Amino acid sequence: MKKFLLLITMALLFNALNAQFIDHKGNRNQTYPDVYGQNPDIVAMISQVDTVNLYNDIYWMQQFIRDCASPAAVTVQNFLIDRFESLGLETYIHHHTGEIGWGDTLDAGNVIAIQPGTEFPDQYIIVASHYDHPDGPGADDNASGTSGVLECARILSQHQFKRSILYIPFNGEERWMVGSYPFVQKCAREDMNIVGVFDMDMIGFWPGPEYGPVTMYSGYSYISERLFNFYQEVANTYIPEMPTYRFTAMDSYGGDHMCFNIHEYPALYIGDIEYHSQNIYYHTPNDTIGTGVNCFALAEGFVKAVIAATAELADGWLPPQDFSVTVKDEMPYLSWSESSNTSFYLVYKDDEMIGYTAETSYVDDMFLPDEHWHTYYVKPVHTDSWAGPASNTDSIFTFDAQQLPVYYDFEDGTIGNLNLYNENWSVEQFKNRLCLVAKTYTSDNILQIVETPWFAIPETTENVTFGFKMNRKISSIWSPFNAGVYIEATTDRKTWHLLDWIWDSQNQWNDYAISLNDYIGEDYVQVRIRFEASGRGITQTTYKYMAVDDMYVNFDPDGVHENPVADEKFNISIAPNPSDGMVNVATGLEREYNLCVYNMLGIRVLSKDSFRDGTLDLSSLPTGVYFISVDNGVDRLTKRVAVK
Repeated sequence: MKKFLLLITMALLFNALNAQFIDHKGNRNQTYPDVYGQNPDIVAMISQVDTVNLYNDIYWMQQFIRDCASPAAVTVQNFLIDRFESLGLETYIHHHTGEIGWGDTLDAGNVIAIQPGTEFPDQYIIVASHYDHPDGPGADDNASGTSGVLECARILSQHQFKRSILYIPFNGEERWMVGSYPFVQKCAREDMNIVGVFDMDMIGFWPGPEYGPVTMYSGYSYISERLFNFYQEVANTYIPEMPTYRFTAMDSYGGDHMCFNIHEYPALYIGDIEYHSQNIYYHTPNDTIGTGVNCFALAEGFVKAVIAATAELADGWLPPQDFSVTVKDEMPYLSWSESSNTSFYLVYKDDEMIGYTAETSYVDDMFLPDEHWHTYYVKPVHTDSWAGPASNTDSIFTFDAQQLPVYYDFEDGTIGNLNLYNENWSVEQFKNRLCLVAKTYTSDNILQIVETPWFAIPETTENVTFGFKMNRKISSIWSPFNAGVYIEATTDRKTWHLLDWIWDSQNQWNDYAISLNDYIGEDYVQVRIRFEASGRGITQTTYKYMAVDDMYVNFDPDGVHENPVADEKFNISIAPNPSDGMVNVATGLEREYNLCVYNMLGIRVLSKDSFRDGTLDLSSLPTGVYFISVDNGVDRLTKRVAVK
């Protein structure tokens, strides 16, 4: 958990300006299994949670001031690797990309431990924490959450699950997520299917009985609301004596989960931050066992809840994913991803069943253009004949394509045929213009969307541009991590591709023109402006707003932004390990890359500037343990190897 320091805002600005602009491909519309009471196998799992293990791991970590780029952080990193590898988990290191290192040393990184799934290995549940702390023992912040990840791994690794589980203690959270942010960027570039993230950050402080019984809390953004509902139901089913609630304040507070949220992956903040104002030991030399961590019953409850939710999700029957409604042959066209163990799908329109199909698509040929919104979803029917949970919903207003060019100037006081999400929109005189405005006074999450109707872009088009004027006030102490305006386009309503990201606050009118040339030849295109922010720090006593005017889609040679593509997949494996000195390095990269070898102290002992996948000779090195680090220019991954 971060400390409120002015220089942190400067660090955030640096990260934002240096972050690689990528398409956000997360699972915003992810839906979750139903919970059918307690599973005896999961009850047996959570009964194994041992607070002695939590105590011992916190006690060991609190002896170090674990600043993320310090030698002590490398020591703790190696401790975590040892623990995960002792459980039989494949482990590697992903390094932060911030300029905060210690010269030629191997900076401590994110420790990634993998438990592969048996049926859906490319679907991932992440159990996360951060292990760094800059200015004290950091027992609660966040040795406690990291001890929780270790205990989850100890218990869950004894079992096999359909989906894969990643256990990730991040480094660099205290320097504004310089570890988790590039990791999630890597996930987004590789279009990784992350079903949900449970981020434990401070789980051991309770202010005392005067604040009521011991209870557990979690925070979430709009992206993660479905995940929270699932987690809350699981937690209250398995740990009813310690009920789970949503944070009453500081919702979706700063932490590594925010990096997942901004890339549209559902992620929850799980911890004792509900009691933050009562924790006088936070970021002090007194954040130790007995003071900062004073309630192992609470820590035990959090770990049990995460184990239960992870196990339910890793083996659960997921609803159909990626449900959307577009247009085909002038009729609403519904499509979705296949749900396993499903005989057929029930199709619903406005909560009434209208048909069924064994396919993963459906055409509503009874649709009438009645100038009303209609909402659709599907439910799977299991091979054992019971109906499962519903997909996400999607809606359609008309099946008529918008003819280009199109302009919206709002001078007549109406919105035309634009689609608006939420009720805070209005056309009014604002900042010296008659325009479309979304004002938000809430201290809760913010989500406002203005969406164009669908249109086609003929193949004969040379240039097409989406443009508008905008005036906004969106900044917060956490900006840009949890507040911004996103310009997006879609061809299927399943994935909205990021065209531009506007995170700064400018209380003035600015012109934007964004190229849509990547969509030339597409029969179905929609563009939207999404104003989204999450949690405490978004609003205080004044409102935040986004005002839009003179919006258009036009054939125009002056488009200023082309959407880049960066999907190079990258991992690292070393074999054999242990080795007699000759090892095979495999990354999947089809080009040369930089490779370095470090000893246990983080000192570089070997480097190759232009290495390709193949054999690496370590026979000249003394017997011992080393780290082989690969840098592809964007990410840096490391694997530990023993030389005999």
